[in-house]
Amino acid sequence: MTKIAMIRVFAILALLALPLPAFAQDCQLCNARPAEAAQAQPARPLKIDIETALDFSTAAHTDVGQGNITVDPLTGQRRFSGLVGVGGSALRGMVTITGEPFRRVRIDLPATIRLNATMGAKADVTDIRSTLGPDPMIGANGQLIFWFGGKLSVLDDAAGEFHGRIQISADYQ
Repeated sequence: MTKIAMIRVFAILALLALPLPAFAQDCQLCNARPAEAAQAQPARPLKIDIETALDFSTAAHTDVGQGNITVDPLTGQRRFSGLVGVGGSALRGMVTITGEPFRRVRIDLPATIRLNATMGAKADVTDIRSTLGPDPMIGANGQLIFWFGGKLSVLDDAAGEFHGRIQISADYQ
């Protein structure tokens, strides 16, 4: 008899925009000219908005062992291994960073996210990737938009509706 467990997964996103620490002994602004000080000290703080949560949709195990669903950040396409989709659409996550136009930013995504189901089952999201280039910059409209995806891994006895949080941080460079 084949064991079928339904899995519903999506990541509820938490975010955190952390300013870079300023230390008095290394104060670059103290000796800067007014134009340099304005460039170094942004008037507009960074704001992170999650427009779309990462959602792996609903799947069932096809065999005993680990199953995976991968959501591509560029296309939003899903790939299955050891699982089969049984309904719904997967969604890649979408984030809007708002800040000073033309300022470069550093955005950090975690390496792994732990997801939990109500009945205690656990799953992991790894290989979190985004559409960000190597040196992201806020656009002329004061926004930087990017998408992200990852790889969900569940064991054969893990079933339920999984939820988790991803911490996204952004700082001016």
